[in-house]
Amino acid sequence: MSILSLHNVSKSFGKTEIIRGVNLDIQAGERHAIIGPNGAGKSTLFHLISGKYQLSSGRITFRDQEIQNRPPYEIARLGLARSFQVTNIFPRLSVFENVRCGMLWQQGLGYSFRHLLGRQTELNARAIHLLEEINLADRADFPAGELAYAQQRALELGVAIASGADLIMLDEPVAGMSLSEAEAAVSLIRKITKGKTLVMVEHDMNIVFDIADRISVLVYGEIIASDSPQAVRANPKVQEAYLGEAALAAAGDNDA
Repeated sequence: MSILSLHNVSKSFGKTEIIRGVNLDIQAGERHAIIGPNGAGKSTLFHLISGKYQLSSGRITFRDQEIQNRPPYEIARLGLARSFQVTNIFPRLSVFENVRCGMLWQQGLGYSFRHLLGRQTELNARAIHLLEEINLADRADFPAGELAYAQQRALELGVAIASGADLIMLDEPVAGMSLSEAEAAVSLIRKITKGKTLVMVEHDMNIVFDIADRISVLVYGEIIASDSPQAVRANPKVQEAYLGEAALAAAGDNDA
């Protein structure tokens, strides 16, 4: 059952067409990676889905509701959350406060100043539990901006989960991390998105083939393949357009 569908989605900036008639179905509960060379339009596609950019043409449905060209906050409240290439947190708030802010709308509190959040015992307990899940409970009182880079990325994922979203979109979640940090991040992504739908843009092919149930390849604004990791690895068009036989073979060796 599709939770997110793109129907002939296009986006142009002036006379430059970036996304060219993309059709894509994301199944509920799957882990779906979108890959492609630099400039293929991957982040633009994320911006179109999450409401940062408006479509030039086409439709996007989330849970059978059309969401194209709606404000990002409306889309988020429907249950779709995303991260960005550049970490997007409240740096002056504590780690705990960042996570708690992510929970407010889900708990029916909105952003009302009528509620004394210190008295919201259940809300605060849930925030602490989530911090334990993302291994940041010992940093709860730290200003978020003082966390190490990998910890800030973990916090951003935690805020997305805190919103109660069923579909999580991650834009290059391990970019800029060391090998050990990336391995820890992948383990965290697996744990924290269990039972949810994950859509991910990532350049590290080892991580893509390790996590994804299905992979879509975007080249010059068009989807040239959308299939299982094994089928994508064997696809001659993908090998020619992006990955290369050596990269695919290396990913295959790491899967063995």
